[in-house]
Amino acid sequence: SSAAATANKCPITGAGGDADNGQVKLCTVPKLPILGSIIPQYSGVDKFDLSKTYDWWYSNHSKFGDFISIGLPGTGKGIYGTTYIMTDPNEYMKVLRKEGQHPFGAVMTEWPFIKYYEDGGDQPGCSAGTALFSQGESWQRIRRFMQTDLLSPDAAKGYVPGMIKACQTASQGAPLHAKNINGYTAQCSFDMFSSIVFGEFPGLAGRGKKEEQDEMFCTSSIAALELIIPMMADPTERIQHKLGFKSKTYSTFEANFTIARKIASQKIENFKERKANGELQNDFEKNSYASLAIDRYLSSLGEEGALQEDEVGELIMVALVAALDTTSAMLNWCIVHLAMNPHVQEALFEEISSNVTEEGDLTADYFSSKSKSAYLNALLRENHRITPPIALNLLKENVTDEVVIHDVTLPKQSIVMLDTRSLGMNPDVVEDPDTFDPKRWFDEENVKGRKGTPAEALDHPLYKEPFSAGARKCPGSRVANYEAKTMLSQLVLDWKISLAPDGNKIQSWRDVPYFNGLTVQPTVPELSFEKRQ
Repeated sequence: SSAAATANKCPITGAGGDADNGQVKLCTVPKLPILGSIIPQYSGVDKFDLSKTYDWWYSNHSKFGDFISIGLPGTGKGIYGTTYIMTDPNEYMKVLRKEGQHPFGAVMTEWPFIKYYEDGGDQPGCSAGTALFSQGESWQRIRRFMQTDLLSPDAAKGYVPGMIKACQTASQGAPLHAKNINGYTAQCSFDMFSSIVFGEFPGLAGRGKKEEQDEMFCTSSIAALELIIPMMADPTERIQHKLGFKSKTYSTFEANFTIARKIASQKIENFKERKANGELQNDFEKNSYASLAIDRYLSSLGEEGALQEDEVGELIMVALVAALDTTSAMLNWCIVHLAMNPHVQEALFEEISSNVTEEGDLTADYFSSKSKSAYLNALLRENHRITPPIALNLLKENVTDEVVIHDVTLPKQSIVMLDTRSLGMNPDVVEDPDTFDPKRWFDEENVKGRKGTPAEALDHPLYKEPFSAGARKCPGSRVANYEAKTMLSQLVLDWKISLAPDGNKIQSWRDVPYFNGLTVQPTVPELSFEKRQ
């Protein structure tokens, strides 16, 4: 239990929320049918605002405590949208143990994608898209194929040399994008994932010639993804969806996602053709994710449950689109923190520059060795504590059976979330929570000091990264982690990054505006890039 739970009762009902003798109690936040707890005057929660997502979740935690039942329409269960939220990772492990063979995934709440694929009907790729956002054997079949050659430690590490090559080119373009870092990091993510998926190096973020189709893919993917949470959070959007109407926002999403799919499909077709003709030119291409996926598809032809060719293509396309958003959100926030904290940036530079080759190049060994990249890992962990790309990244169902949490029995198939941010931003638990300090995770004394205190939860594996957990953990999680590490390292190796002169009014990360689309993206202020010698 955390210090926040102490004497925090529901301000409306006076129920629960407090911890008697260390026992965390359930606080039931008032809910209305269809609207759940989103009416502040009725429920006592703050007004929901996608430009204040972090504060909204933290405010709920402060008011209602460490274990709450709240109405989140579109996410939770039943007419009230009942959702249980907790902060204790050990209690949450009980939910994970009841995931079963066919676990629930947060993507199953993302109705715009589900509608898109249902509307697509028998069109190529739509069966794979529908399965990916579902539950059961159809999901399992698709997921098993998708995560092969992507999720295992060896598979992910195998793509790092290509990422390094992509990042060397991308980093050179950084100063050209000083006023639009958000667009730049999306292009960096595209360049890195292209090296993984196709073994290709489009150099979109670099200084060279750019393909118009690649730029369009990035802009349309981001334009589609940033509408997902706004649509899910808007009651009028959900009502129109239930009544079978297409809203203006949904139509914008649909148009952009269709453009991204078409461009990606063409890329995949071109690659398949070159592979069939024996035209793949080097090991990057031959050992790419698409090449290995095509080999697996061909070797499974005729087997029961084998994927169709269009399904394989759709999975590659979805991976390409998804890769842009989470990776760019991690990069954007990390770059903000580095620009605002020169001493942190210099400490990272010291570590990176002492782990390069004689030619000054990054190595895969640096990223895979925990001891060599200890400061880099601590920096990513500190970024995740303050500004995670997804405000609450664990949303599960106890699929197989009821579950007892803090002595309260939750019915089978309840929606249960783990709030992995509020505890780490609580000044009773973490000293100076708004200060960006990787040493919290780097220093063994700090870690030992948390043992046996409410802060100990922060060192639990469920608190460490933004990729969910269990059977539905993000299949690209290891690759995305390597991407963020590689791009940040190359940037810090090449440049001293600072806020542009007029950015001095930014004193804290709280002065940086952000918006919760599919991920929480900051509006990165204008930066200066000074070449390191």
